[in-house]
Amino acid sequence: MADEIRYGRNPGVTETAVDSEVFLVDPETQEVFYLDVAGTALWRLIEEPQSFDDVLAVYGAAFPDVDPAKIEADLKAALEKLLEQGLAVVA
Repeated sequence: MADEIRYGRNPGVTETAVDSEVFLVDPETQEVFYLDVAGTALWRLIEEPQSFDDVLAVYGAAFPDVDPAKIEADLKAALEKLLEQGLAVVA
């Protein structure tokens, strides 16, 4: 669908990896955000803008034993948090 919402990274955000941990820096406020393993995976996935359905499909395939409704709710919350923090954008 051409008008489907896609989620991508805010191109101004700086990423720093320290060992297996990832930190993001907001370009305007210089605030530092820590990403856990699931957040880091989501950040990597939206390097190229993705639809929610595409993100959901990747996580569903990666975690086939987890309730799909839980995956959907967790992803919606994680994307909303990234948007609120200005780390992600709707593309």
